[in-house]
Amino acid sequence: MKLLVLVLLAPVLYAQNGLNPSLFERLEWRSVGPASMGGRITDVEGIPGNPALVYVASASGGLFKTVNGGMTWTPIFDHQSTISIGDIAVDPHNPDVVWVGTGEANARNSVSFGDGVYKTLDGGKTWRNLGLPDTRHISRIVINPLNTNIVYVAALGHNTGPNEERGVFMTTDGGETWKKVLYIDAEHGCADMDIDPNNPNIVYAAMWRFDRKPWRFLSGSEKTGVFRSTDGGRTWSRLTTGLSKNFGRIGVRVAPSNSNVVYVVAESNDGTLFRSDDRGEHFHVMTKNPAVVGRGLYYAHVTVDPADENRVYSIGMQLMTTIDAGRTWRRIANGIHGDYHTVWVDPKNPNRIWIGEDGGIAVSYDRGENWEAVLNIPLGQFYQIHADSRSPFYYIQGGLQDNGTWSGPSRTHGGGIVNGDWRNISGGDGFHVINHPDQPEIFLSESQGGGIVRTDWRTREQQDVSPQPKRNDGGPVNELKYRFNWNAPIVASPHDVFRKQRRVQDHRFRENMDGDQPGSDHQ
Repeated sequence: MKLLVLVLLAPVLYAQNGLNPSLFERLEWRSVGPASMGGRITDVEGIPGNPALVYVASASGGLFKTVNGGMTWTPIFDHQSTISIGDIAVDPHNPDVVWVGTGEANARNSVSFGDGVYKTLDGGKTWRNLGLPDTRHISRIVINPLNTNIVYVAALGHNTGPNEERGVFMTTDGGETWKKVLYIDAEHGCADMDIDPNNPNIVYAAMWRFDRKPWRFLSGSEKTGVFRSTDGGRTWSRLTTGLSKNFGRIGVRVAPSNSNVVYVVAESNDGTLFRSDDRGEHFHVMTKNPAVVGRGLYYAHVTVDPADENRVYSIGMQLMTTIDAGRTWRRIANGIHGDYHTVWVDPKNPNRIWIGEDGGIAVSYDRGENWEAVLNIPLGQFYQIHADSRSPFYYIQGGLQDNGTWSGPSRTHGGGIVNGDWRNISGGDGFHVINHPDQPEIFLSESQGGGIVRTDWRTREQQDVSPQPKRNDGGPVNELKYRFNWNAPIVASPHDVFRKQRRVQDHRFRENMDGDQPGSDHQ
């Protein structure tokens, strides 16, 4: 009864406080930018032989589609109950049929979760949720190329605690029903998965135990490992010969041109890239180069060139490639934003490669030798935003994931808001930012770990004003005098605001008093 009373009184309370919901009914969202940097991209899927059509999925910005090779982009997932995406899969026989696994699967300390699997039959015009809502984070969706009603979902599960809806799920009726076919326990999820394109009864899955808490992160266990099914996902066995007994996160890929070749990339002291030449019966170490896996919890993926079983792209803080099956590596895409999460290579033209990273997307047309950053999608991944009170148009400040802190206008005098109207205030992972109420070109902005700088945009001077400027990434926190969370808040003192208001009131009072004096212009 109390709840009912509160619900009935809510509109009245809103009205009494000047927040009547009807006042907002006709407001519409509009994009003010910026598009000069991207947010974290989780997947890019092109269409073999068709450079015009590309789908791009983001960690917290939904799904975009281009039908003209990237000249323009259309958001096609904005009206669903979540816009965090872990993976997408395009039907190999119909590019209008797209599967979306929601909830990004980068098990970091700032992730957005999803609510299961979605599917469109009309290129993103309409969507249907097909269930698995408690998977939270989906790392991969794989479609059987010979029977597209058979689909596999790799579910990582909850990021910060155990749950049952994790592992590998399979549908044989296009998503109408699901069966959990690979499950270890409530602490192990499926970090990656791949299918043999020449024999789709063979499926590989990487099972991983992880547990994130605000003060620590656990990765791996004795049960973590690579599993294989040879009967279309109905039964599974663990692959062990030549693989480490102590894995962290794992990624697995089949070489499309020779599916006897299987690669495993992993957090492991025994090696970072393993290769099998007999469909997983035996593996051997190809390299121990730590850059191949980077931060395993964040990356741990490789892409195999569809035309060359020995050419592999490693995804990490750097984008690297090998042409000798992983023995030697070369860094590519040096001028593109770091922290790579996905690589798609056109099976019909391996010279065309799309990549997704913390800075958005880029494309190469010469097999990775040269790259073009695509800077026309508004995918900025804001942690926090702040609006000031300058006129005639207020400005918006915000911190972006791995892209610093930016400031831009809510409107302009003409021509609309363009990328050039947005200014980079400071670097790092951008979080909270405020500006001076009287001098709006003076900013306080923050980066990870409590880094705070004061920026005077008029003179381009910048000063470190953090109470503890020392960085201690990866070190014990007991070495620090002050401890900060990843994105510690910056709060402007309300007393300063009150003083400003009092100054304005006093100034107006004096003007009024002066105007009432004999001989004044107002007499």
